[in-house]
Amino acid sequence: MEVQISARHCTISDTLQNTLKDDVDALGKFYPNIIAASIVLDKINDLSRHCEISLTVKGAVVVASADEENMGKAIDVAFERAKVQLKKANEKQNAHQAEPISNVTSA
Repeated sequence: MEVQISARHCTISDTLQNTLKDDVDALGKFYPNIIAASIVLDKINDLSRHCEISLTVKGAVVVASADEENMGKAIDVAFERAKVQLKKANEKQNAHQAEPISNVTSA
């Protein structure tokens, strides 16, 4: 999976980049077919930080964002929102799958 991390008006450490990549990999347990991820961290002003996570999955794009007073909190809230959306997308996809041929009886 391709993970792209960018920062606006701030710098991010290599440790934070690795942590974000690990967090994106962990989202795979909620929706196993994540194709790509894009994370944008932004310092809006001295009192506000923004985190936006865009996840490309088969047939859709899941976007979660958060505005908080510090970057860590913004990242945590955005990942929680992404996790909820991925769970819903996975449940929706599994509910619409066809019944296996072995369960279908012939007339």
